[in-house]
Amino acid sequence: MTDRIKSGPVEEFVLTDWLRDGWQGMRHKLETKRARRARHFDASTFRAHMRNARKEHLLAIRSLVDSAIECVKGEEKNSRKT
Repeated sequence: MTDRIKSGPVEEFVLTDWLRDGWQGMRHKLETKRARRARHFDASTFRAHMRNARKEHLLAIRSLVDSAIECVKGEEKNSRKT
């Protein structure tokens, strides 16, 4: 059996008020964080990582293409021998 805690009168819940309060609080928090970050934000390392990631992606594709070419070359050698 659970014990129920009795409390005083409860305010009426109004969804639009709750959403507005939450939205305003979130905006304030984001704007505060954004202002702090703006002083220390440097995107140069991000851009370098993205450039390196693109390069690695292309190298991975090239390795697959090179492997496929070697496979085709091996099939050509085998077909010439017979």
